[in-house]
Amino acid sequence: MIIDALKFIWYYTCGWPCRFFCLMFFRLRSYGIENIPKKGGFILLCNHQCWLDPMFVVMPIIRICAFAARDSLFKLPIIGQYIRVYSTVPIKRNHGDLGAIRECINKLKKNYGLVLFPEGTRTPDGKIHRLKPGFALLAKKANVPIIPVVIDGAFECWPRTQKIFSLGGRVFIQYGKQIDLQKIESESDKEFMAELTERMRQMQAELRLKAGRKPFDYKEKSNTVKEASLPEPAVPAVENNHQPIIRRIKKNINYNWYCFWRQLCRIFCHIYFNPTVFNKHYVPQRGAFLLLSNHQSFLDPMINADPLGRQCCFAARDTLFTIPVFGSLVHSFNAIPIKRGQADLTAIRAFIEKLNEGFGLVLYPEGTRTIDGRIAEMKPGFGLLARKANVPIIPSVIDGAFEAWPRQQKWFSRGKVYVTYGPPIPASKVAEMGDREFARYLTKVLRDMQRELRLQVGRKPFDYDT
Repeated sequence: MIIDALKFIWYYTCGWPCRFFCLMFFRLRSYGIENIPKKGGFILLCNHQCWLDPMFVVMPIIRICAFAARDSLFKLPIIGQYIRVYSTVPIKRNHGDLGAIRECINKLKKNYGLVLFPEGTRTPDGKIHRLKPGFALLAKKANVPIIPVVIDGAFECWPRTQKIFSLGGRVFIQYGKQIDLQKIESESDKEFMAELTERMRQMQAELRLKAGRKPFDYKEKSNTVKEASLPEPAVPAVENNHQPIIRRIKKNINYNWYCFWRQLCRIFCHIYFNPTVFNKHYVPQRGAFLLLSNHQSFLDPMINADPLGRQCCFAARDTLFTIPVFGSLVHSFNAIPIKRGQADLTAIRAFIEKLNEGFGLVLYPEGTRTIDGRIAEMKPGFGLLARKANVPIIPSVIDGAFEAWPRQQKWFSRGKVYVTYGPPIPASKVAEMGDREFARYLTKVLRDMQRELRLQVGRKPFDYDT
């Protein structure tokens, strides 16, 4: 009894740092948690996207769970010790391990939850592959509720070909309804697993639509990983595998540092400004884009980039980089220094280089912060970059940031901030315009968006005719 209590305490002591890690850096969101039984043992059959899956699956569940993992993992330093904390059962691959099955059934008799990954290994492309029929024997012998679970987004955070995970992704989990035990008994192992595969694929499609992602097409068969339609990695991969290892490591460190600061800024924004975001679906989920926004306060880069869940870079005047502490923070957000009052060709080349690497680039064509909350005329100098970039141009409007931190005020105050994104402006349309024509067009687009946004949230629009 005492030993069980100590195990329970130790389990949750180790679980809370993991829970914080998942929510902080992967914004884990779960659906269908009500399908998990409140008492007794149960089995979770889950797809396998990355090494972090066991942590993702159990974090929303306030029940002690055990896992099955291949025996070679127990030999690894640190990892081997950590998985023992979660009552992990070692299992031998490629043959029926009756000892592991008996151990799993013992865990279920102790009212544990048991998490299994019947694909047998991590997915090479994010899709759910056919489940191994060997797991059906355990499901039939256990005689406990069986719940299908689908994870999505973990593959992008840590694809099979990547040595370390990337922070800043978004992970979703769907807990399905319990499987009818009588139906399991009446079907063969292969029939049960084939039916479960289709059910989990359907759950994945519904989950991806719910998360604003395109479902996978399982009708298209690919023989190799290279031929498969791979999701874009969380870290922009523009250089090939022959690039120097030091540069690859540095790139990954920079990305994780960026995500760390973005998460801190996200917490700060939600505490002080409670931002509401509209039309985020207009921003591309992959590939480069140019985001042009109005400029209301020093908070704008943080407010613009936070909802996107993607790595972005910014333009900032060169004098900001010399400010103690703040300059380091600006640098952490991939800011590119730009010289005011002149055509900075070096900065333009740096912008185009970032776009070629697959980044989102956030610019403020007004050139400076607004003095009264209105949108000033756009500077024509940004038209050259818009034409050269040849990427989708996303207009964006921020409202409320001026009231939170007006230009004449030395420090910010609490307030309500709204952000909206508009339909992409085609690069072909920009190419047909001159610099001044594009500046006038963008000014009108942003003012119209601001008017619609203020009406939507119950604020009086600005009158630009006077």
